[in-house]
Amino acid sequence: MSISRSLVERFLGRLLWTVFAVYVAATAVFGLVALSPDRERIALRWAANVGGVEADLPEPPPLSEQYVDWLRSFVTLEWGTSAVGGRLVGAEGAVSNVTAVREALSVTLAYAVPATLVAFVLALLVGYHSARHPTAASSRLFAGSLYLVFGLPNFFVAGVIFFTLEDAEPDWFPEAYEAGAGFSGSNLLWLVLPAVVLSTHLLAGYFRYTRSESRESLREQFVKFVRAKGAGQRRVARHVFRSDALSLVTLFITELLGVLLVTIFVVEVVFEVPGIGLLAYEGILARDLELVMVLTMVFSIIAILASVAQDIAATTLDARIDGE
Repeated sequence: MSISRSLVERFLGRLLWTVFAVYVAATAVFGLVALSPDRERIALRWAANVGGVEADLPEPPPLSEQYVDWLRSFVTLEWGTSAVGGRLVGAEGAVSNVTAVREALSVTLAYAVPATLVAFVLALLVGYHSARHPTAASSRLFAGSLYLVFGLPNFFVAGVIFFTLEDAEPDWFPEAYEAGAGFSGSNLLWLVLPAVVLSTHLLAGYFRYTRSESRESLREQFVKFVRAKGAGQRRVARHVFRSDALSLVTLFITELLGVLLVTIFVVEVVFEVPGIGLLAYEGILARDLELVMVLTMVFSIIAILASVAQDIAATTLDARIDGE
Protein backbone atom coordinates (compact mmCIF):
# COMPACT_ATOMS: atom_id res chain seq x y z
CA MET A 1 0.00 0.00 0.00
CA SER A 2 1.42 3.38 -0.99
CA ILE A 3 1.86 6.18 1.48
CA SER A 4 -0.49 8.53 -0.39
CA ARG A 5 -3.29 5.95 -0.41
CA SER A 6 -2.80 5.28 3.27
CA LEU A 7 -2.98 9.00 4.06
CA VAL A 8 -6.16 9.39 2.00
CA GLU A 9 -7.76 6.50 3.87
CA ARG A 10 -6.77 8.06 7.18
CA PHE A 11 -8.16 11.45 6.16
CA LEU A 12 -11.46 9.88 5.07
CA GLY A 13 -11.61 8.03 8.36
CA ARG A 14 -11.05 11.27 10.27
CA LEU A 15 -13.76 12.95 8.18
CA LEU A 16 -16.29 10.25 9.04
CA TRP A 17 -15.29 10.47 12.69
CA THR A 18 -15.78 14.26 12.58
CA VAL A 19 -19.30 13.91 11.19
CA PHE A 20 -20.15 11.36 13.86
CA ALA A 21 -18.65 13.50 16.64
CA VAL A 22 -20.63 16.57 15.51
CA TYR A 23 -23.78 14.45 15.47
CA VAL A 24 -23.08 13.26 19.02
CA ALA A 25 -22.45 16.84 20.16
CA ALA A 26 -25.73 18.02 18.57
CA THR A 27 -27.59 15.19 20.26
CA ALA A 28 -26.01 16.00 23.62
CA VAL A 29 -26.99 19.67 23.36
CA PHE A 30 -30.56 18.71 22.45
CA GLY A 31 -30.70 16.30 25.40
CA LEU A 32 -29.54 18.96 27.86
CA VAL A 33 -32.22 21.38 26.68
CA ALA A 34 -35.00 18.81 26.35
CA LEU A 35 -34.41 17.35 29.82
CA SER A 36 -34.16 20.75 31.53
CA PRO A 37 -37.39 22.12 33.06
CA ASP A 38 -39.45 24.48 30.90
CA ARG A 39 -39.55 27.59 33.08
CA GLU A 40 -42.15 29.32 30.93
CA ARG A 41 -44.62 26.44 31.27
CA ILE A 42 -43.95 26.23 35.00
CA ALA A 43 -44.60 29.97 35.42
CA LEU A 44 -47.84 29.82 33.41
CA ARG A 45 -49.06 26.82 35.36
CA TRP A 46 -48.20 28.47 38.66
CA ALA A 47 -50.03 31.68 37.65
CA ALA A 48 -53.11 29.66 36.66
CA ASN A 49 -53.09 27.77 39.96
CA VAL A 50 -52.82 31.01 41.90
CA GLY A 51 -55.87 32.31 40.00
CA GLY A 52 -57.83 29.21 40.93
CA VAL A 53 -58.16 27.90 37.38
CA GLU A 54 -56.74 24.86 35.67
CA ALA A 55 -53.87 25.60 33.35
CA ASP A 56 -54.83 24.77 29.77
CA LEU A 57 -51.44 24.48 28.14
CA PRO A 58 -50.84 22.73 24.84
CA GLU A 59 -48.78 19.60 25.12
CA PRO A 60 -45.35 19.82 23.49
CA PRO A 61 -44.69 17.54 20.53
CA PRO A 62 -43.05 14.17 21.19
CA LEU A 63 -39.31 14.17 21.88
CA SER A 64 -38.66 12.22 18.69
CA GLU A 65 -40.34 14.95 16.64
CA GLN A 66 -38.47 17.68 18.51
CA TYR A 67 -35.20 15.82 17.96
CA VAL A 68 -35.76 15.54 14.20
CA ASP A 69 -36.68 19.24 14.00
CA TRP A 70 -33.55 20.16 15.96
CA LEU A 71 -31.26 18.18 13.65
CA ARG A 72 -32.97 19.58 10.56
CA SER A 73 -32.67 23.16 11.77
CA PHE A 74 -29.03 22.60 12.71
CA VAL A 75 -28.09 21.14 9.32
CA THR A 76 -30.00 23.81 7.36
CA LEU A 77 -28.58 26.61 9.55
CA GLU A 78 -32.02 27.71 10.73
CA TRP A 79 -30.66 28.90 14.04
CA GLY A 80 -33.21 31.55 14.89
CA THR A 81 -32.64 35.22 15.65
CA SER A 82 -31.03 37.13 18.50
CA ALA A 83 -31.33 40.69 19.77
CA VAL A 84 -27.98 40.26 21.55
CA GLY A 85 -26.28 39.41 18.27
CA GLY A 86 -27.93 42.38 16.56
CA ARG A 87 -26.60 44.77 19.20
CA LEU A 88 -23.05 43.45 18.92
CA VAL A 89 -22.93 43.67 15.12
CA GLY A 90 -24.39 47.18 15.16
CA ALA A 91 -27.73 46.27 13.57
CA GLU A 92 -31.09 47.71 14.50
CA GLY A 93 -33.13 44.96 16.10
CA ALA A 94 -32.52 41.23 16.03
CA VAL A 95 -30.39 39.44 13.46
CA SER A 96 -30.12 35.77 12.60
CA ASN A 97 -27.85 33.75 14.86
CA VAL A 98 -25.96 32.62 11.76
CA THR A 99 -25.07 36.24 11.00
CA ALA A 100 -24.22 36.98 14.62
CA VAL A 101 -21.91 33.97 14.94
CA ARG A 102 -20.26 34.61 11.57
CA GLU A 103 -19.53 38.25 12.35
CA ALA A 104 -18.36 37.53 15.89
CA LEU A 105 -16.10 34.67 14.80
CA SER A 106 -14.51 36.82 12.08
CA VAL A 107 -13.68 39.51 14.66
CA THR A 108 -12.15 36.94 17.02
CA LEU A 109 -10.07 35.31 14.30
CA ALA A 110 -8.90 38.76 13.07
CA TYR A 111 -6.78 39.20 16.19
CA ALA A 112 -6.41 35.68 17.62
CA VAL A 113 -4.79 34.04 14.60
CA PRO A 114 -2.14 36.77 13.98
CA ALA A 115 -1.38 36.91 17.70
CA THR A 116 -0.87 33.15 17.80
CA LEU A 117 1.32 33.14 14.68
CA VAL A 118 3.51 35.99 15.97
CA ALA A 119 3.89 34.30 19.34
CA PHE A 120 4.77 30.99 17.69
CA VAL A 121 7.45 32.46 15.42
CA LEU A 122 9.01 34.57 18.18
CA ALA A 123 9.01 31.58 20.52
CA LEU A 124 10.88 29.51 17.94
CA LEU A 125 13.60 32.15 17.61
CA VAL A 126 13.91 33.05 21.29
CA GLY A 127 13.53 29.46 22.50
CA TYR A 128 16.20 28.17 20.14
CA HIS A 129 18.55 31.00 21.08
CA SER A 130 18.09 30.23 24.77
CA ALA A 131 18.66 26.53 24.15
CA ARG A 132 21.94 27.23 22.34
CA HIS A 133 23.13 29.79 24.93
CA PRO A 134 21.55 28.70 28.24
CA THR A 135 23.94 30.72 30.42
CA ALA A 136 23.88 33.93 28.37
CA ALA A 137 22.50 37.05 30.01
CA SER A 138 20.02 37.55 27.17
CA SER A 139 18.65 34.03 27.66
CA ARG A 140 18.14 34.60 31.36
CA LEU A 141 16.49 37.94 30.66
CA PHE A 142 14.12 36.34 28.15
CA ALA A 143 13.28 33.49 30.50
CA GLY A 144 12.71 35.72 33.53
CA SER A 145 10.55 38.22 31.64
CA LEU A 146 8.44 35.58 29.93
CA TYR A 147 7.93 33.58 33.12
CA LEU A 148 6.72 36.77 34.79
CA VAL A 149 4.27 37.43 31.96
CA PHE A 150 3.10 33.81 32.00
CA GLY A 151 2.45 33.99 35.74
CA LEU A 152 0.23 37.07 35.46
CA PRO A 153 -3.48 36.39 34.82
CA ASN A 154 -4.83 37.49 31.46
CA PHE A 155 -7.48 39.69 33.00
CA PHE A 156 -4.80 41.55 35.01
CA VAL A 157 -2.65 42.27 31.95
CA ALA A 158 -5.72 43.27 29.94
CA GLY A 159 -6.96 45.52 32.73
CA VAL A 160 -3.61 47.28 33.11
CA ILE A 161 -3.41 48.01 29.37
CA PHE A 162 -7.04 49.10 29.15
CA PHE A 163 -7.05 51.46 32.13
CA THR A 164 -3.64 52.89 31.23
CA LEU A 165 -4.91 53.89 27.80
CA GLU A 166 -8.14 55.17 29.33
CA ASP A 167 -6.24 57.44 31.72
CA ALA A 168 -3.74 58.60 29.09
CA GLU A 169 -6.47 59.30 26.49
CA PRO A 170 -4.13 59.42 23.48
CA ASP A 171 -5.55 61.33 20.50
CA TRP A 172 -4.35 58.75 17.99
CA PHE A 173 -6.05 55.77 19.65
CA PRO A 174 -9.80 55.00 19.35
CA GLU A 175 -11.99 55.10 22.45
CA ALA A 176 -13.72 51.79 21.72
CA TYR A 177 -14.50 49.24 19.02
CA GLU A 178 -17.20 50.64 16.73
CA ALA A 179 -19.82 47.96 16.13
CA GLY A 180 -21.05 47.76 12.55
CA ALA A 181 -18.05 49.59 11.09
CA GLY A 182 -16.32 46.39 9.96
CA PHE A 183 -12.54 46.21 9.92
CA SER A 184 -11.97 49.94 9.71
CA GLY A 185 -8.64 51.48 10.61
CA SER A 186 -9.75 52.43 14.12
CA ASN A 187 -11.25 48.98 14.75
CA LEU A 188 -8.10 47.22 13.58
CA LEU A 189 -6.07 49.47 15.85
CA TRP A 190 -8.35 48.58 18.76
CA LEU A 191 -7.85 44.86 18.03
CA VAL A 192 -4.16 45.36 18.71
CA LEU A 193 -5.01 45.43 22.44
CA PRO A 194 -6.38 41.88 22.72
CA ALA A 195 -3.75 40.71 20.24
CA VAL A 196 -0.95 41.98 22.50
CA VAL A 197 -2.45 40.28 25.55
CA LEU A 198 -2.85 36.98 23.70
CA SER A 199 0.56 37.04 22.03
CA THR A 200 2.47 37.80 25.23
CA HIS A 201 0.71 35.03 27.13
CA LEU A 202 1.14 32.51 24.31
CA LEU A 203 4.76 33.53 23.77
CA ALA A 204 5.57 32.63 27.35
CA GLY A 205 3.99 29.18 27.00
CA TYR A 206 5.52 28.52 23.58
CA PHE A 207 8.93 29.68 24.79
CA ARG A 208 9.15 27.13 27.59
CA TYR A 209 8.23 24.26 25.32
CA THR A 210 10.40 25.36 22.38
CA ARG A 211 13.45 25.84 24.59
CA SER A 212 12.97 22.42 26.17
CA GLU A 213 12.51 20.63 22.83
CA SER A 214 15.42 22.46 21.18
CA ARG A 215 17.70 21.73 24.12
CA GLU A 216 16.98 18.00 23.83
CA SER A 217 17.42 17.97 20.06
CA LEU A 218 20.75 19.82 20.24
CA ARG A 219 22.10 16.90 22.28
CA GLU A 220 21.09 14.30 19.70
CA GLN A 221 23.59 12.47 17.53
CA PHE A 222 22.20 13.79 14.25
CA VAL A 223 23.03 17.37 15.33
CA LYS A 224 26.58 16.37 16.16
CA PHE A 225 26.82 14.65 12.77
CA VAL A 226 25.54 17.74 10.94
CA ARG A 227 28.00 19.96 12.79
CA ALA A 228 30.82 17.55 12.02
CA LYS A 229 30.06 17.97 8.32
CA GLY A 230 30.66 21.70 8.68
CA ALA A 231 27.04 22.90 8.66
CA GLY A 232 26.36 26.45 9.79
CA GLN A 233 24.01 27.53 12.53
CA ARG A 234 21.10 28.08 10.14
CA ARG A 235 21.32 24.56 8.80
CA VAL A 236 21.59 23.14 12.31
CA ALA A 237 18.52 25.13 13.33
CA ARG A 238 16.64 23.80 10.30
CA HIS A 239 17.41 20.22 11.32
CA VAL A 240 16.37 20.91 14.91
CA PHE A 241 13.06 22.48 13.90
CA ARG A 242 12.40 19.66 11.46
CA SER A 243 12.99 17.15 14.23
CA ASP A 244 10.66 19.04 16.58
CA ALA A 245 8.04 19.85 13.92
CA LEU A 246 5.50 17.27 15.12
CA SER A 247 5.49 18.32 18.76
CA LEU A 248 5.63 22.05 17.95
CA VAL A 249 2.74 21.93 15.46
CA THR A 250 0.72 19.89 17.93
CA LEU A 251 1.39 22.56 20.56
CA PHE A 252 0.37 25.29 18.10
CA ILE A 253 -3.01 23.68 17.45
CA THR A 254 -3.62 22.94 21.12
CA GLU A 255 -2.79 26.48 22.22
CA LEU A 256 -4.93 28.01 19.46
CA LEU A 257 -7.84 25.88 20.67
CA GLY A 258 -7.23 27.06 24.22
CA VAL A 259 -7.22 30.66 23.04
CA LEU A 260 -10.52 30.31 21.21
CA LEU A 261 -12.31 28.50 24.00
CA VAL A 262 -10.90 30.14 27.15
CA THR A 263 -8.81 33.28 26.84
CA ILE A 264 -11.07 35.15 24.42
CA PHE A 265 -13.79 35.39 27.05
CA VAL A 266 -11.48 37.44 29.26
CA VAL A 267 -9.96 39.81 26.71
CA GLU A 268 -13.16 40.40 24.78
CA VAL A 269 -15.17 41.25 27.88
CA VAL A 270 -12.43 43.58 29.18
CA PHE A 271 -11.84 45.33 25.85
CA GLU A 272 -15.49 45.07 24.73
CA VAL A 273 -14.53 43.39 21.48
CA PRO A 274 -17.65 42.00 19.74
CA GLY A 275 -16.14 38.58 19.14
CA ILE A 276 -17.38 35.09 19.82
CA GLY A 277 -16.44 35.26 23.50
CA LEU A 278 -18.36 38.48 24.18
CA LEU A 279 -21.31 37.14 22.18
CA ALA A 280 -21.46 34.04 24.39
CA TYR A 281 -21.08 36.12 27.54
CA GLU A 282 -23.88 38.51 26.55
CA GLY A 283 -26.08 35.61 25.47
CA ILE A 284 -25.72 33.93 28.85
CA LEU A 285 -26.49 37.17 30.71
CA ALA A 286 -29.57 37.74 28.54
CA ARG A 287 -30.69 34.10 28.99
CA ASP A 288 -30.89 33.73 25.20
CA LEU A 289 -31.21 29.94 25.21
CA GLU A 290 -31.27 29.54 21.44
CA LEU A 291 -28.10 31.59 21.00
CA VAL A 292 -26.36 29.72 23.82
CA MET A 293 -27.27 26.40 22.20
CA VAL A 294 -25.86 27.56 18.87
CA LEU A 295 -22.63 28.78 20.46
CA THR A 296 -22.27 25.53 22.39
CA MET A 297 -22.43 23.69 19.10
CA VAL A 298 -19.93 26.10 17.52
CA PHE A 299 -17.43 25.60 20.34
CA SER A 300 -17.94 21.82 20.16
CA ILE A 301 -17.29 21.82 16.41
CA ILE A 302 -14.15 23.95 16.85
CA ALA A 303 -12.83 21.51 19.46
CA ILE A 304 -13.59 18.52 17.22
CA LEU A 305 -11.96 20.09 14.16
CA ALA A 306 -8.89 21.04 16.20
CA SER A 307 -8.56 17.45 17.36
CA VAL A 308 -8.85 16.21 13.77
CA ALA A 309 -6.29 18.77 12.55
CA GLN A 310 -3.91 17.68 15.29
CA ASP A 311 -4.33 14.05 14.30
CA ILE A 312 -3.82 14.84 10.61
CA ALA A 313 -0.69 16.85 11.43
CA ALA A 314 0.69 13.94 13.42
CA THR A 315 -0.03 11.54 10.54
CA THR A 316 1.53 13.86 7.96
CA LEU A 317 4.66 14.87 9.86
CA ASP A 318 5.50 11.57 11.49
CA ALA A 319 6.16 8.86 8.93
CA ARG A 320 6.28 6.21 11.67
CA ILE A 321 2.53 6.52 12.21
CA ASP A 322 1.89 5.51 8.63
CA GLY A 323 3.85 2.36 9.09
CA GLU A 324 1.91 1.16 12.14
